[in-house]
Amino acid sequence: MPYRLSPSTAGSLLAATCLAILLPGCHTSTPAPISTPAVRVPASMPAACTQPAWPPGEKRRGAQGRVTLHFTVEADGKVSKAAVIRSSGYPALDQAARDALGKCVFQPETLDGKPVASKVIMPYQWINESVDNAER
Repeated sequence: MPYRLSPSTAGSLLAATCLAILLPGCHTSTPAPISTPAVRVPASMPAACTQPAWPPGEKRRGAQGRVTLHFTVEADGKVSKAAVIRSSGYPALDQAARDALGKCVFQPETLDGKPVASKVIMPYQWINESVDNAER
């Protein structure tokens, strides 16, 4: 008399046989590393900077205004590529602000803890105390 398997045993045996046949064909690979977003810390205010000196004769002429400068803070904190993007209306004040900026040293921007170059826009306000600034 042939041996008969119960339906539940036959199903289990079939499932085990399928797994035994299919399992060796499975390929496991190393999962792709999870990328963490870059941590960027922007350049901070100057670490060392002196106030621009008034150009000779400009205070007496009543010069004042805001100049806006665009520049690069290099990875070493030094300023490069400084340019006036909005004039104060007085070329001598604009140039004095740009010259003083060139002597500043900044804390550079960092990306994942390493210093990197970054672009910065900074205004500088020339206030002439000898002029009535009530409308400031």
